[in-house]
Amino acid sequence: MVPTALSRFGLSLLVAAALAGCATQPATGPTELTLLSINDFHGNIQPSQPTPLMPRLPDPATGEVKPQPAGGVAYLASALAKLKAQNPNAVVVAGGDLIGASPLISNLLRDEPTLAAMSELGITASALGNHELDAGLPELLRQARGECGASGCLWPGYKGPGFPYLGANVLDAATGKPLLPTHVMAQAGALKVAVAGVATLDTPKVIVARAIKGIRFSDEADTLNALVPQLKAEGAQVLVAVMHEGGVQGPGSSANDPTYACPTLTGRVQDIAKRLDPAYAIIIGGHTHQAYTCKINGRLVVQAGSYGGWITESHLKFDAQGRVTEATAVNHPVLQSVYAPNAALVELVARAAALTEAARTKPVAMLPRGATRFTKEPNGDSSLGNLIADSQLAYARKQGTADVAFMNPGGIRAELVVEPGKPTTMSDLLAIQPFGNDIVALTLTGQQLWDILQRQLPKGDASPRFLQPSSTLRWRWRTGADGLPQLGEILIDGKPLERTRDYRVIVNNFLSEGGDAQTGFKHGRDRAVLGTDIDALVELLRENPQAVVQAAPGRIVRE
Repeated sequence: MVPTALSRFGLSLLVAAALAGCATQPATGPTELTLLSINDFHGNIQPSQPTPLMPRLPDPATGEVKPQPAGGVAYLASALAKLKAQNPNAVVVAGGDLIGASPLISNLLRDEPTLAAMSELGITASALGNHELDAGLPELLRQARGECGASGCLWPGYKGPGFPYLGANVLDAATGKPLLPTHVMAQAGALKVAVAGVATLDTPKVIVARAIKGIRFSDEADTLNALVPQLKAEGAQVLVAVMHEGGVQGPGSSANDPTYACPTLTGRVQDIAKRLDPAYAIIIGGHTHQAYTCKINGRLVVQAGSYGGWITESHLKFDAQGRVTEATAVNHPVLQSVYAPNAALVELVARAAALTEAARTKPVAMLPRGATRFTKEPNGDSSLGNLIADSQLAYARKQGTADVAFMNPGGIRAELVVEPGKPTTMSDLLAIQPFGNDIVALTLTGQQLWDILQRQLPKGDASPRFLQPSSTLRWRWRTGADGLPQLGEILIDGKPLERTRDYRVIVNNFLSEGGDAQTGFKHGRDRAVLGTDIDALVELLRENPQAVVQAAPGRIVRE
């Protein structure tokens, strides 16, 4: 596969893409296209500590179904190389969030080692993910261009990822023009392929406001549909949609559905797929960290899980008129027991580990046990979510009055795993909370708190996803006789919530700005920034290792 053209540029700040060749003539007979895709890598270059992914799959040697180590960029490279050897004209694309929310081995080096590693994978282009914007668009553009700026690069010899980030719906709020390339053209055998990319429309809901100041996001399907005439005018024979948006499958679903029916698939991907111009032959997604191979209205819709633990291989066959006659896809697990790691990338990871070793291995505390971010009925809270909320409340109370703290579950990026006889390190904690969020104190009325809790109650058949509370808040909910969820008893410090009084509430800056659609916190008064989330967690665990035991679930209960 050879890239042949690049879309227009926005604000003259663009990611480099190779330009070669001429417009491809229409194919004279049936043709085929193979696409290999990954998404939501999140800087997981390391093979362990933490292991990127542990999917439950049959052991290749014994057949026993059990969690198995998967991912690590050296293993991912070998798996991709094997698939490309079988499909020499394959086009490799990514669904976004290749960086951001990364383990310390990449995070401490501004994700430069991850992007350097990505340059070895033959990626044609990636959709822009929300986490690529964590440090703002100017920083992403610096990284993507391979520039070091006045302060220099943290990764020796850094040259960038070698592919463009696509964001056709990432617009300058003042001019309405794209700030990133809208698409690339790639030559795949006899086919000229247009890869068009979009970010999720929900980006403003899942990122701090200051990171996207001056940026507007337009609807994914509308944006891609408007591109179709331009892509065809440029000679594209196949249109591929890559987006940082996806769906979620219900319990018991598989990474590979042989029927492609995916009956439990929900999420925004459904609406987008149904409105997307049929000119697009396939939708490659991301964002939801799910592995699936589905069809919506007969069109392939795929996603490759997360953290480099899966690769989606999609095959499309076309007739002489360019119509899709056959579409198949399979998600391949990148099991460490199956592939030999790429030697060059093993060395890259070792260099990153050496550069970050002192900070990563700094001990914090000897803990009696770990904690999980996952909830279990009838409880809506997790031990790890509770622990983080407790740490922020304790941190705030050292500086003044604080009644209750909340933690958004989406900001908890890893489990707290404790090995007997070994201390928990900074690397362990920063894998859990990699964003460096500020802790914000604000004042809300009891009624506003009640509204925030009410807003969290699940709608329809949706799974509950509650803000994780500090030990000072306990509340219950139930399904009423009318089938609708209802709030039950709400206690703060053991006393019923008073709707007319003020409470001092502690959240991170993401929530304080209305992130995760938690707009109720935007009404907070008398705001004060107290410190960082990681400092709070470190302080609590050093001062009280038993806090992991005290954070047991049971603060949110379904009656």
